[in-house]
Amino acid sequence: MLQPLLGSTNISLLKQVARFTERRQEVLAGNIANVDTPGYRTRDLPAAAFQTALQRAVAQSHTPRASGTDSPGLQQPLSPGMSGAVPTRIEDLFPETLFKAVAPSEQPGLTFQDANNRSLEHQFLEMTKNALRQQFAVQVLQGQYDQLQTVISERV
Repeated sequence: MLQPLLGSTNISLLKQVARFTERRQEVLAGNIANVDTPGYRTRDLPAAAFQTALQRAVAQSHTPRASGTDSPGLQQPLSPGMSGAVPTRIEDLFPETLFKAVAPSEQPGLTFQDANNRSLEHQFLEMTKNALRQQFAVQVLQGQYDQLQTVISERV
């Protein structure tokens, strides 16, 4: 019943952005907490892969809805040669691998004698950028929920 209403907003996309930025904040804070741990290698979430998945989800959410479906735009395959099940929900476009921290194969910066590749400045910069993205997503999400509340309570 509410699925067409929820599907016409960006709530699902904003939820994924908030989820990603929350998890990334935890990983970046862990990097800072381990700044003096010998042998610790900084980790991060695959931000570029998440950005690609987000762009794909936005593009697919704006495609015309097939007749008889509740989800807008998710009836086409992700790529021309893709076979198998076609995603029916926005959440299906964001696999769990996007939310798991990995140590990049190539890590920029210096490696210290204790084999740690710390860079507090870089970590704090990434945390600040990530916090701003999260704050933006939560504020827009709050606006979407406020609009839904207004519609539900029949106020103008």
